[in-house]
Amino acid sequence: MRHIIQPLFRHRLMPLLVLLQVALACAIACNALFLLQQRLVPILAPDGIGQPEKLVVAWNIASRGKPWPPSRLREVQASLRAIAGVAAVGLAGSLPMETSAQMNGDVIGEGTGIQADAAVYIGDHLREALDLQLVAGRDFSATEQGIDYQDVGINQSGPAIITRALADRLFPDGHALGKVVRIGRDADAARRTVVGVVEHLMRNKLEQDNRSNIDYSMLFPGVPGQWPMPVFAVRAGAEGDAERVRQAVKATITRELGVEMIQGFEPTYQMYADMRANMLAKSKAAVWLLSGVSLVVLIVALVGIMGLTGYWVQQRTRQIGIRRALGARRVDILRHVQIENLLVVGAGIVLGMLLAYAVNLWLMRHYELSRLPWIYLPFGAALMLVLGQLAVLAPARRAAAVPPVVATRSA
Repeated sequence: MRHIIQPLFRHRLMPLLVLLQVALACAIACNALFLLQQRLVPILAPDGIGQPEKLVVAWNIASRGKPWPPSRLREVQASLRAIAGVAAVGLAGSLPMETSAQMNGDVIGEGTGIQADAAVYIGDHLREALDLQLVAGRDFSATEQGIDYQDVGINQSGPAIITRALADRLFPDGHALGKVVRIGRDADAARRTVVGVVEHLMRNKLEQDNRSNIDYSMLFPGVPGQWPMPVFAVRAGAEGDAERVRQAVKATITRELGVEMIQGFEPTYQMYADMRANMLAKSKAAVWLLSGVSLVVLIVALVGIMGLTGYWVQQRTRQIGIRRALGARRVDILRHVQIENLLVVGAGIVLGMLLAYAVNLWLMRHYELSRLPWIYLPFGAALMLVLGQLAVLAPARRAAAVPPVVATRSA
């Protein structure tokens, strides 16, 4: 090993340039791949909404004075349900992909003590309107749906439907039905009994919650009180014209609540599929940008290592020729150059991982990004090692193919 290491210290410039290039590429690649994964999560994750092209969402509905009482909102809900071609109508405080209001907080599984940060959707007939797939338990009863809260309702005890991901998190034994979830850390916090489990329901804080907890969501029945911006989810039937239903929803809400709404603050009537596309547009653009950055960084690293290693090998043509004349085989030369590259790239990777962590800390401080998971460091290291070996392969093969007589004459 000494005969490989000693030349590196005698000719420091080329190994140092390769080392620095690898370190910089490793730091950029680790953080870029982490950011790319974060942006991909909400794009690839199922949101649980069935037939999104059939769901009309009316939001940005703001009361001019005091919030509408639940009884008044139920009257509007009944009018929407009477529209021809409507299969279900949900009334809620917030919905996925709707950003005017968000409810979330810490929930704790009674008996397990396991905690999770979950989104809460409070509303009437939400599972039916959103067409969520029930995989265990039951939907809320008519009595439960008929609850009208004096306040928002998040701090009230009662039943709950949770996602499979949240059930697995809070109750790892696989038995969530009938278990109790405490809403908050206080001993006297509200408690919700799990009566059903749905397959998926995405959170509506994609910028902050696009990690493993993106599917941690809960449904509470009833209509929130003292809530200034209600949301209506209107599902068109299988044979219904969704666009016609959307126009009818707009006309109905304008007729029912128009004079009571803040003037100049126009409600939004969108198909859920369009809402999702609009919400994820920035994430998709970021994916393309980060993919391009990662690809460019890796290509530059590959070409740079290949060029520097090729130049370095060319400068030592005479030494290689002497080794060949003394009996070194082609495979010995090839192995020598590859091990040499492995040592230099390995040192660059160590420096690069430290630099990647430092860059992540800077991004966390200035852009509120998440901490870089440690798994990205060995993954980035393995990627750079493979890249380094691929880059050195062509120069190493050229070095091994140099005839001894030609190499010695080049002196």
